Amino acid sequence: KPLIPIGEIPIAEHIMDRFAKYGVSKFLLILNHKKNMIKAYFNDMKKDYTVEYFDEDKPLNTGGGLSLLKDSIDSAFFLTNCDILVDENYEKIYKYHKEQKNIITMVCSVKNFKIPYGVVEISETGELKNMVEKPEMSFFTNTGVYVVEKKVIDEIEPDRNVSFPDIINEYKEQGEKIG
Repeated sequence: KPLIPIGEIPIAEHIMDRFAKYGVSKFLLILNHKKNMIKAYFNDMKKDYTVEYFDEDKPLNTGGGLSLLKDSIDSAFFLTNCDILVDENYEKIYKYHKEQKNIITMVCSVKNFKIPYGVVEISETGELKNMVEKPEMSFFTNTGVYVVEKKVIDEIEPDRNVSFPDIINEYKEQGEKIG
C-alpha cells in the first residue's frame, strides 16, 4: 500500500510531505510485505527528512510492530497507516493531544450516511415500535491516524501480534484517557 500512487507520487510520500510541512524531519517505517521495494524507493528519494526502517520478521499487525520502535521513540508521536491522507493541521492535533493529557488521541472523520429505505424497529412480538423514512445518520470513523504517548510503545510486549484498535480498547478498559 505505501507505494500505491496518487497522481505520480506514492501515498506514503504524500503522507510524509504533509507532515514535513509542519517541521517533521524523521519518519520511522515498520515494514514487512515488499519491504525491499519500499526501502529502494525511499532510499533513492531526495527529501528534507530522513526515513528509518524497522523490519518485522513476522507479521505483528498494526499495533504489535510498534514494539520494534522502543529504542527509537522518546516522546509522543504521530502514528499513521500508510493508506490514508488526512488534510488537517497536525500541529493543532498534537497540541490538543497534549492539552487533553490523552495517552492516545484518535484523528476521526465524520461520515454521513443516508439509508435509502425506511428503517423499521419492531418489538419481540413483531409489532411496529417505530419507523423512520430514509434516515440520515452521522458517525465518527477512525482514520488510522493517532497521536500516541511513548508509554504505549514501552508497554507493548515484543513479538505480540495485536491491532492498534485492540491496544486502544485495552487502555480504555484500564481507565486511561483516549481522545
